[in-house]
Amino acid sequence: MRRIPLWARWLGTLLAFALLIFAIHTVVRVSGASSEGSPEAEINRVSEIVIAQDQAPHTAPLLPGDTARSGLQSAIAADVRNRIRREELTGPLQSVRCAPSGPPQAGRRPFSCTVRSASISFPFLGVVDERAETLTWCKRDPPPASNAPPTAPISSSCRA
Repeated sequence: MRRIPLWARWLGTLLAFALLIFAIHTVVRVSGASSEGSPEAEINRVSEIVIAQDQAPHTAPLLPGDTARSGLQSAIAADVRNRIRREELTGPLQSVRCAPSGPPQAGRRPFSCTVRSASISFPFLGVVDERAETLTWCKRDPPPASNAPPTAPISSSCRA
């Protein structure tokens, strides 16, 4: 049996190492690409949670003597003051204005509200359930881009 020449053994060794380096490089590049997407996905997931919490429905009783509009405006003002105190919104609170936003359905009157705080407008949706004498409202967070769809849906309890 003939022996493999020394130059062929060296060439075979170099080719084997080149293939090994190529395989390691490919594995690292593929795993690196998926791990680079992972932090972005985590940031998106966390921001969706924060937006959902910010838009969560709040409720309060409709106090005797309050109209639907004035009761909703007072309840939203109290909520915004608490958000300012917790540093979730910038203050001071300047105004809360609510207007009917559609016909009542099953005793529920929908309202569209605008809060002005530190010269910034924040949209809110509200519903007054006249039978249950309760107020429900949600802050609406606009999408990050003007033409993008909303990132988190508004709770159905804030819509009539």
